[in-house]
Amino acid sequence: MRKKHPEHVNLERWLVSYADFITLLFAFFVIMYAISRADLEKFKSVSKSMNEAFGGYGSEKMIQIDSTSGGETINPLEPKIIPRTRMGLPAGKTNTMAESKNQFQDLKEKLEESISLEMGAVDSETPLVRYDRDGLIVRLSVNGLYSSGEVSLAADLRPLLDQIGQILLTTKHRIRIEGHSSLDEKIDSRFESHWEFSSARAGWVADYWIDRFGFNPAQLSVSGYGKTQPLTKKPGEFHQSANRRVEIVILEQIYEN
Repeated sequence: MRKKHPEHVNLERWLVSYADFITLLFAFFVIMYAISRADLEKFKSVSKSMNEAFGGYGSEKMIQIDSTSGGETINPLEPKIIPRTRMGLPAGKTNTMAESKNQFQDLKEKLEESISLEMGAVDSETPLVRYDRDGLIVRLSVNGLYSSGEVSLAADLRPLLDQIGQILLTTKHRIRIEGHSSLDEKIDSRFESHWEFSSARAGWVADYWIDRFGFNPAQLSVSGYGKTQPLTKKPGEFHQSANRRVEIVILEQIYEN
């Protein structure tokens, strides 16, 4: 019987596993590099769009990409000074939503405090001071504010209008005065419609402030909504009296002489 020779041991089999490992590792880094390049291009596009949208003010860019020997990456450690920007504001003005809100909050507190001093003139009801998308709104809507068909404010409620006017005289914001009439209100024959009548109601407030406090007429504007925006549709003098009102809107827009 022929004697078998011992099987030769292949000492280089590890090279096959090593080659497979190197191939997989190479593929992994190729994929990672491709992903990083794609994200970088997207980031560049976003950066360019934002810089263009904000007008590119100042020498610093709002978003910067720094180069390194390993490729282009974002440097999160280097502090950047971002210039304050002007978005859709007239030339020479710089404003932010936070500043506007703070100014309105201070104004709102002053109005509420001042109005509370005249609570005796408005019985138990308090004119509403609230925020709106147009600005800060002071709603004067109380029973007895206007007699039916009257354009001028009741005499005993004019001190309340004085308190509001004195506070608004210190602001540079534009002010819009809006007049409203009630659903069943009988208007004077001088007016052809509730539109004219409610506008006259708002105009009376503007004239009153101009004569009494010297408001610049260019800072004020008036509008009339007639009976199109009632607070209540319930019949009767008690309910409809609340619809005869004026609303004072302090706009975000700044007035300049």
